[in-house]
Amino acid sequence: MFAFALPIGEAHDVADETPWPDHAIGAKAELARTMEAIATLPATLKEVLILRTIEERSEAETAEILGISQKAIETRLYRARTRLAEILKEI
Repeated sequence: MFAFALPIGEAHDVADETPWPDHAIGAKAELARTMEAIATLPATLKEVLILRTIEERSEAETAEILGISQKAIETRLYRARTRLAEILKEI
């Protein structure tokens, strides 16, 4: 009956990695909530957050795109993340 079964050490490669439906729904809801919160940020914070976090631009690239210093990028990113955390606690 178990002649075709894999050794237990190899069984992890067979497992279905598809998320459970309730996990997928929860992830979509969390993404929607986060995007809603990002939309409420002031433009100066939103731009930095999107470029650094979502588009994965370097600090130097972000500074060049926005025409501001790298120190300003650091400061704005910190403020954006802090404000985003506050907003997410509220909603």
